[in-house]
Amino acid sequence: MFQRLVCSLSVLSLSIAAAQAAETVPLNTPRLKSIDNFRDVAGLTTAYTTANDGTMRGGVFYRSNALTPSAADLATLNGVGIKAVYDLRTPTEIAATPDTMPTGATYTNIDIIGGSTSGANITNIAFHSATEAIAMMQDTNRDFVRNAGMRSEFNQLFNELATVDGAALFHCTAGKDRTGWTAAVLQSIAGVDDATIMSNYLATNDYTAARIQATLAALPPSLATIYGPLIGVDASYLQAGLDQVTAQYGTMDNYLKEGLGLSQETIYVLRGKMVFYNSLPGAADLAGNAAAGAQLLQQLQNSNLSGTYSAYNYYLQSAIDAGSLGGVESTVGGQVHADAASYLLRQGAMIEQAAAPFTSGIDLKAGQYRLWSTALAGYLGTDGSSQASSSNEHSQGMMIGLTQRFSEQLSAHAGFGYSSGNVGGAGGEADTDLTFFSVGARFAPNGLERGLFVDANASAGYLDYESKRELGGGLGTAKGDSHGNLTGATLALGYRVPVNGVTLEPSLGVRVSHVNLSGFQEKGSELALDVDGIHETRKSAVANLNATFAPVALGAWQVVPGVQVGYEHVLGDQDIDSEGHLLGLDIEQQAAFDNRDQFTGGVNVTANLGPWSVGAQIGASGGGDSHGFNGGLKASYLF
Repeated sequence: MFQRLVCSLSVLSLSIAAAQAAETVPLNTPRLKSIDNFRDVAGLTTAYTTANDGTMRGGVFYRSNALTPSAADLATLNGVGIKAVYDLRTPTEIAATPDTMPTGATYTNIDIIGGSTSGANITNIAFHSATEAIAMMQDTNRDFVRNAGMRSEFNQLFNELATVDGAALFHCTAGKDRTGWTAAVLQSIAGVDDATIMSNYLATNDYTAARIQATLAALPPSLATIYGPLIGVDASYLQAGLDQVTAQYGTMDNYLKEGLGLSQETIYVLRGKMVFYNSLPGAADLAGNAAAGAQLLQQLQNSNLSGTYSAYNYYLQSAIDAGSLGGVESTVGGQVHADAASYLLRQGAMIEQAAAPFTSGIDLKAGQYRLWSTALAGYLGTDGSSQASSSNEHSQGMMIGLTQRFSEQLSAHAGFGYSSGNVGGAGGEADTDLTFFSVGARFAPNGLERGLFVDANASAGYLDYESKRELGGGLGTAKGDSHGNLTGATLALGYRVPVNGVTLEPSLGVRVSHVNLSGFQEKGSELALDVDGIHETRKSAVANLNATFAPVALGAWQVVPGVQVGYEHVLGDQDIDSEGHLLGLDIEQQAAFDNRDQFTGGVNVTANLGPWSVGAQIGASGGGDSHGFNGGLKASYLF
């Protein structure tokens, strides 16, 4: 009678030394004298490489023979952090050699071949020849594939291995047949090549060489000849199981799903536990925000989202199989937050533009004042670049103000308004609601109608901020909300001069804007970011030329056309960034709008009837990769 089973998987044969020659990541798995077939599924002395530029992770799954450690080996075993032990033996085997458990590890018995599972106890069989023994070993490996009861037990085993929190060890009696097949299936899931899998399977003969020799020496020569094939492993054993996979299911993937009933999600969890991908599909060709996003996706392999039933793990493993990150590399970093900050920093110019027709006080006499209102809407799109995805900005707002002329030389104005903005980019959008107050004054030493003047304008507002990002790849929608403030000021020096029926008003100045947005935590996705507060200042030189034409009479109305041309040049760094954090990892994103120079142009018309006036304007802007337009309606009453 000979009590011992067989287990294995993979194909071809290669020497162990040759299989290890190309490996570069060392494994320091201890060799245990009292448990001689204890080893890491990830490799022998170095970690195995896998398909798609992966490297197996050490310390995830261990395999061994029965756990009968010496005191010294038990201390060593306790040091590797095993949290769960899966015993694949029959009750008879367990009774004969009970496990000595590592400290803190749970124990589960999954009887792969017991009578209650397969209908036959093949751990206790007599043979008459070595040929019969070899045939039984080959047939046992075939049964791992074709026997419904065994497949059911393997289903339980692999599902348990997928859910265990920490390192797991599985074993049978000799650690070579049931254990060998389990290890081979896991390595196949990881993407280890067939030759390496077979080499790892055959390593049992090296690890247990002393025990094999001692067992054979203890048997009578006739029995040693017959039972010798049962003690070690042979490539034909594992190959028989692999051939059965091909014959019955066509592929290993079909065996896993159809034969063992494993879900794609479970297969991906097992692969995520076992493999770290050193590069992701297409990442080498990325730059800017997308490159940073791909790096974050890669680094998350070392987080608790990897190798678990998480949306991230399923996404990443699917992306590996598909050979594409599917655009998530551009959405994951939160570029829209940088885009929104950049948009807000340019709102000071919009506020000034909305109020401009009424703020100079030129049309007033000393002591008069004008009540006015203005509405403005605009769009700006920025084409994508190697650094950032495209963005678009929509804005609309209304402002009510009062302008008074205090003297021939001085006028001042104040206004209150609301601006609603929507910024979209990189799969996300942000809504910004700005409630603001603005003040300003013009002083002209020789009178407001002609000559040198100084304009000063300032604004401050309270900001509500809401964002959502469709991450794609089944990763859900990340939503966030915050608040802050926006301030700005412009100081300009100009000259007003009438020339042949046209009044020209060139000016040069400096504009400063500052956005202060509180940090916030997004919600709604595993990859929701903890976004840093955004505190950015934008300084720029501005040049404007306004031309106002002589009034044209249309019945009782006086129609005044005009043209505006503007130029803005950013001083210092024109790039606006945002920073986020996820599970201890940092990511920075750059706004799509990165123009140092921006040009604007527009036409306007104002119609006056007594104290009333109405007007409209339309304009365009451009610079770099940005292009847009704006328009507005205005009305006022003179007191």
